Amino acid sequence: MRSTYITTTEQMKKAEALAAEESSFKNLMENAGAALAGHVREHFGSVEGRKLLVLCGHGNNGGDGFVAARLLCGLGGDVTVVLISEKASTGIAGEEFARLLRQNKAHVTGIGQFKAEDSYDAVIDAVYGTGFHGELPEGVSLLFSVINSTAAFKVAADVPSGVDCSDGSVSRGTFRADMTVTFGAVKLGMTLDPAIAYTGEIVTEPIGIKGEHFEKVGFVPCLMDHSQAVNVLPARNRTSHKGSFGNLLIVGGSREYSGAAALCVTGALRSGAGLVRLASVKEAADRVIPRCPECTFTCLVESDRGYISSASLDELEAALDRATVCAAGSGLGCTEDTKRLVTELIAMCGEKGVPLILDADALNCIAGSLHLIKKAGVTVILTPHPGELARLAGTGIKEVLSDRLCYAQKVCEESGAIVAAKGSPTFILAPSGRAAAVYTGNGGLSRGGSGDLLTGIIAGILTSRKGDMPFECAAAGAYLFGEAADLTAQRLSMTTMLPSDVADDLHKVM
Repeated sequence: MRSTYITTTEQMKKAEALAAEESSFKNLMENAGAALAGHVREHFGSVEGRKLLVLCGHGNNGGDGFVAARLLCGLGGDVTVVLISEKASTGIAGEEFARLLRQNKAHVTGIGQFKAEDSYDAVIDAVYGTGFHGELPEGVSLLFSVINSTAAFKVAADVPSGVDCSDGSVSRGTFRADMTVTFGAVKLGMTLDPAIAYTGEIVTEPIGIKGEHFEKVGFVPCLMDHSQAVNVLPARNRTSHKGSFGNLLIVGGSREYSGAAALCVTGALRSGAGLVRLASVKEAADRVIPRCPECTFTCLVESDRGYISSASLDELEAALDRATVCAAGSGLGCTEDTKRLVTELIAMCGEKGVPLILDADALNCIAGSLHLIKKAGVTVILTPHPGELARLAGTGIKEVLSDRLCYAQKVCEESGAIVAAKGSPTFILAPSGRAAAVYTGNGGLSRGGSGDLLTGIIAGILTSRKGDMPFECAAAGAYLFGEAADLTAQRLSMTTMLPSDVADDLHKVM
């Protein structure tokens, strides 16, 4: 299956330039126009005699429209081309416009002479491309507003005009597509609110831009899907036993936050770990036992505030000797004592070669100390929400929310850890440059405990694989967690669903 990439505007420009070096921008434009024409023809079965409107800007996006118009004329379509800009098309786009005129089949007019009230079977928007930002000119905005209200099949070339591909913002009067035929890769801004409401069905066409081109521009996420996620899960057969799927040690829970530990344990058990042991204070363990009877326990020394004490390091080291994977942070608390505990745990996992997943307060405990992970030389997965990502990156939440991918990359590079930056989408990045984007999940997850369940799911999958393929396990865990949450929302609504309900629905996506 061909991977679908999600790019920033700058990454797309670089990948396109690399592709043009092997082919040419002219070939890329021809392929893009052919893809547009092909989807319009596929929608109708035949375009012969159909009234088709193609709106073209003066840049390369307009050039894609000129190619599509020429090809649709050749298929028997009754094509009208409206030139949105008074500026003449130049370069390759200008050549394609001249070629269209030589064909002498399309009706070509300017925006000032065009009668928007005429009816059309299909409209192609090839006005503005991925570099658009700000507001549409008033005349264009009014034209789009009229077209948006019609029953025509509306197709956007690469991106709906009026969408800012950097942040997903939209202009007044943005073209509202039924289908967006995007070239090479989906642009990140198109997947964000409010832009996603204007794209319709997003169809990606390669047009000559290959995976190797994206891999050369660094941290371009691939879109994770169900088949990729479930293929990460190891097979089970009649001769399988609990030892076949690893031994997970979860370090977390406290007098105040026992529920977080219980959700983490539940996620791990539901996602395939053979054995799960919770290392926590006795009061937390006593609360988790009735909810998770399949879990075993190591009781640790409790501080006067009810958190795990660093005086428990000897017991933790002994428990690590039996562990395939370790996960820490759910309900741990963030104090000077727990900071020492997490620091020592990272070092011990490094010495013993035990992959480590850090979430919640374990992330807060190492904020400002990411070098500890590289120093330990251990496989680590970090699962921060935006606030935790901001603390790890040493910046503010506003900055992180403006570009989560950038700050996730910063933390990934500084720590040498795999980073699963939670949000919509969730980005998973590896130090090798690999990246994935997960779009499952919904607003019903916006409550305490969701992150603890996710940590358990990722830990359970990684444990079942004996610590193998950590990047894939993190991406699969995030995808399956979100997919289960989407089913839970259908069953219970986003308002009433709880993380424990999502755990109950995991079997439906496995």
